[in-house]
Amino acid sequence: MAQVKVRAGFIQDSVRLGDPIDYYMVAQYPSNLTVLFPDSTFSFTPFEFHHKKYQPTQTLLGESYDSVVYQLLTFEVDDVQYLSLPIFVVNERDCTRYVPQRDSILLAAMVKEPVPDSIRAEDLPLLTNTTYQRVSFLLNYPILLITVGILLVVSVVIWIVFGKRIRKYFKLKRLQKNHTKFIQSFLEKLHQLQTQYTTQNTETALSIWKKYMEQLEGKPFTKLTTRETLALEQDEYLGKSLQALDRAIYGSSTTVLEPLTHLQQVAEVRFSKLIEDLKNG
Repeated sequence: MAQVKVRAGFIQDSVRLGDPIDYYMVAQYPSNLTVLFPDSTFSFTPFEFHHKKYQPTQTLLGESYDSVVYQLLTFEVDDVQYLSLPIFVVNERDCTRYVPQRDSILLAAMVKEPVPDSIRAEDLPLLTNTTYQRVSFLLNYPILLITVGILLVVSVVIWIVFGKRIRKYFKLKRLQKNHTKFIQSFLEKLHQLQTQYTTQNTETALSIWKKYMEQLEGKPFTKLTTRETLALEQDEYLGKSLQALDRAIYGSSTTVLEPLTHLQQVAEVRFSKLIEDLKNG
């Protein structure tokens, strides 16, 4: 069966009750397939659909890329809420579901002060005694030291046993969030260039790609010329794409969509490889 990849997750880390929250989905699939994303009639439980922003399909070398950002609302009071939306590949008789890994989001507390009783204190039938009673404060230092010691030992043990997993989890979360922001910014520039070509948008799209690749791989892409990048990467097809963009920025060419789409594909492939290496490491 043709390979279909789908990633999804929340862009924010937390949400307040009733405030909008963004949930992204990115799908990569062979261009001969028909892929459907959930629409407003789909069940987003425990969330409610509010709005969505869909980017046009990008296709290169038989591979298509789709992305959509859903704006959702929640009125549930669970501290942690989960969501995993599927995509559907249309077959002759039915549809095949592809479900990404479930993501979670924290509910931010809105009430920080205790809720007052329904009866005011002054209305309660209380006996009054205004005589000051001095109470000496006695701190149980042995119990305090034992408690602190136990907490330190437990913390060290947890870090030794689960420290690598914890670091890996947060690194994966950070990589996925950065990649989502890159895809949104890059596809926005591609859409603008599809509507009307400008040198400025071409240069901005290239800059977005270089900054993301520099952040992803730790190589100084933003400081390198095209020739220096080719010497570093040894990728002939990447070199042709960068040279085509140079001709558009500094010359009179307007052919930029195909080379920019290839740059996006390069970023997608290297991001996927980095994620896979990190999960297996």
